[in-house]
Amino acid sequence: MSINKNIILPKRWNNDLAYFCGLILGDGSLPKAFTKRPNGKIQKRHLIYFFCNSLNFCKEVYIPLFVRLFNINPRLEIRKKKDRKILYNCPIESKKIYLFLKNKGITTGKKAKIAKIPNLPKKYYAPLLAGLLDTDGGKKGSGFGLSTASKYLAKFCDNMFKQFKFSYHSCPWKYNNHVYHQIYIHKKDFYKILKYIPLKNKEKVDFIKSAPMAQSVEH
Repeated sequence: MSINKNIILPKRWNNDLAYFCGLILGDGSLPKAFTKRPNGKIQKRHLIYFFCNSLNFCKEVYIPLFVRLFNINPRLEIRKKKDRKILYNCPIESKKIYLFLKNKGITTGKKAKIAKIPNLPKKYYAPLLAGLLDTDGGKKGSGFGLSTASKYLAKFCDNMFKQFKFSYHSCPWKYNNHVYHQIYIHKKDFYKILKYIPLKNKEKVDFIKSAPMAQSVEH
């Protein structure tokens, strides 16, 4: 059943909405889902998922952010993966929010290879990048970055890293007739990351701050 009562949609782009869209681009999903009703009719679902390995991130960042943006709480569910590790999901069903995000340019359906950057002003690119790196970001090669199957997300990261004058490495590779991309910032520029990209994921921030170069700059 769709929940739309009391929902308030953001009137314009802001840092919170840009960051939220980055989270959805990383570990979220707006699936193209359908169910068969008792009368035999097919009903389109409007589901919004966000998956995360960190309970604290769900409780302290994602859910409060969702409430600030849309005035409604998503649920918090626990799932066990095949390797028995815990995965958290914050699902909600709302046609109003689903269509709002779709109209903003969030890719729906199976997005891994086709995800694109939503239609937002460039001044909000940094918080969008923060949301993407707070989910998909991590240790890559000898630095911090992400791997993606989307050439659009890879190009976005490439452009942003150039804009911030990061020292970084970009490595595309082909697998099963599709080009994947790994792009990461070198350790020597870790101290710049938190200056330009407003990360909120404590685990990512702690990893970046743990680098020797970042520590020396902090002190």
